[in-house]
This record gives sequence, structure tokens and C-alpha cells, in this order.
Amino acid sequence: MYFSDLLDGYLARKLNQVSEFGKIIDPLADKISVMTIALILVYLGRLPIWFVTVVVARDVLILIFGIYLNRKYKLTLMSNFPGKIAVFSIGLILLLTITDSNYLNNVIQILYYVSLALIAYSSYLYYNRFIQSVKLRESVERKN
Repeated sequence: MYFSDLLDGYLARKLNQVSEFGKIIDPLADKISVMTIALILVYLGRLPIWFVTVVVARDVLILIFGIYLNRKYKLTLMSNFPGKIAVFSIGLILLLTITDSNYLNNVIQILYYVSLALIAYSSYLYYNRFIQSVKLRESVERKN
């Protein structure tokens, strides 16, 4: 799933097929896929609910900020590199959890904290870009 998503993004940029709709629907489809797998793993007792709650909260906040920017300013913020790494680490946690190997439990535990740090950092960067975008758009509107 992750590699096909990377290939899709690469080809869209390379072939100049990036669209505003694609910028919105692609991450949304990714989030739905990840959340479906995560919720199944929570239901099976193999993934802690606190971790899924943090991931869902981040995604919901990004969605709310994204909708606000799009409706008010017709602006869509692209994801940042730390956010992409955070999503990769979340995907890795899901993959390793699905394998259900006792040998990987320590790695998974470490990845929880790495993912949390990446989520916090990428969310901070996203929020700063959100604030800067709003301030810039408001200053442009005031001048007009």
C-alpha cells in the first residue's frame, strides 16, 4: 500500500498530473485505509487504543484545518516530509503488528515513541504553515 502510494505520487508529479482533487482524495484514502487496519488491530487486542487515538486526533485536526483553508481561501497545504515519515512509521507499526512476532515486540514499542515524536513534530510544522497561510491570505485581503 505505501509503495503504491509513493509510486502514484511520483508519477503524478513526473507526468504533471497533480490536481487539487488528488491532493485531497489521496491522503484521505490513505487515512481511511490506515484507520481501518488500525481499528481491526485494536478490536483484536493487538494495538493499543491510545496510539490509535493519537493518530486519529492528528488526522482529524489536519482534516479540519484543511477544510477551513480550502473553503475560506481555496488553499490546500501539502504534507511535510516529517509527516510522511510519521505515516511511514505508523504503517511500519501496523505491518509489524500484523506479523504477530514476539521477536518484534521491542521494536514495535520503540516505534510507538518514534511515531509519537514524528507526529508531534510534523503537527507542529503543519500548524505553523497553517497560521502563516492564514496570516498571508488575510494581509492580502486587507490590501485589496
